[in-house]
This record gives sequence, structure tokens and C-alpha cells, in this order.
Amino acid sequence: MGINGIGMAGYFSKGYTGNNTAKTESGKRFADVVNQKSAEAEKAEKEVKGANPSSILDSIGEHAPEEVKQAFLEAEKETGGIVTVYGLWISNDGKQSYMTQMGVERFVRWYNGDYNYTDLLGTSVGSAISAVKRWIYEVDHPLGGQPAGMEEKKLMEMERAFYVSFLDKLEKLKGNALRD
Repeated sequence: MGINGIGMAGYFSKGYTGNNTAKTESGKRFADVVNQKSAEAEKAEKEVKGANPSSILDSIGEHAPEEVKQAFLEAEKETGGIVTVYGLWISNDGKQSYMTQMGVERFVRWYNGDYNYTDLLGTSVGSAISAVKRWIYEVDHPLGGQPAGMEEKKLMEMERAFYVSFLDKLEKLKGNALRD
């Protein structure tokens, strides 16, 4: 007898599919379909990033000055990997990915109905410096929960290295602006 008699009643008989995706992907296991769709999405994300390297900047620094955007791209090249439109860091070889603090902030703003989730860097070098300092703090002081494993700690260090490089470039910009 099945759970609550369902098995005996002939419900969910062999060949039954519960949604359109399963019907179009018949013959494949759920995990295989998930892996395939994930790989397709990641490939599309990399193609978008390759076609327009500033797409992330349009999604987090819509009103940021051009010099801030350039500093972001330089820090990204310097530290390796790319940051996607959704705030996901992907290694140059595509084998590692990690949700960044900027991605988390963007998602939280969107979730809370803050329509300013495309402007995390603000409108000046100073506002970008404040945002990056906040992200470094959040990497250094994660919320409670289970401790990160070695792999996650390594990825957090890479994210922090990106922020430190970006912050260094922004502070140089601010120093240059003060001298002018």
C-alpha cells in the first residue's frame, strides 16, 4: 500500500509527469535536466558578459561615474574571474562560482521592493568607496550559521581580494580628485 493509499488507487501511474518541463525532457532524470539548464544559463551569462563587459556595471552601478566603472573592470582583470549581472563571481576557467556580497545586497534590495537595486555604487567615487568598504566588512564578518568549508573560504578570499583591489583603485581616484 502506498502513502495514504495513493499507490493502490493507481494515482501517479508510470509515465505520469507533473509539469511541462518534465514532459519535454522525458527520459531524463531530474538531476540531469537541472544540470543541463544550469549549464545553459551559465553559458548564456558568460556570452552576455563577453559581449558587454560593462553589463554588470549597468546592473550595480547604473549612475556611477565612468572612472568608477573602469576601476571595477581593472580590479576584475587583476584578480581573475568575472562578476555576473546577478552578482555571481565565476572563475576564469568556469569551474567555480560564488555569490558575492554585492549580489546579496542587490537581491535583498530587490526583495524588499527597493527600486534602487541597480545603483549599489552610487553616483560618486565616495559612494562607491562606502559600498565596497561595507562589502569587505560583510565578507570579514559573515552572519551566524554553519562555518564555511575550505572551498567556500577560498572563494570568500578571492571575493575579498577583488574588493580590496577595487577599493585601492577607488581611493587613488579620490586622492587624484582632491589634488586637482
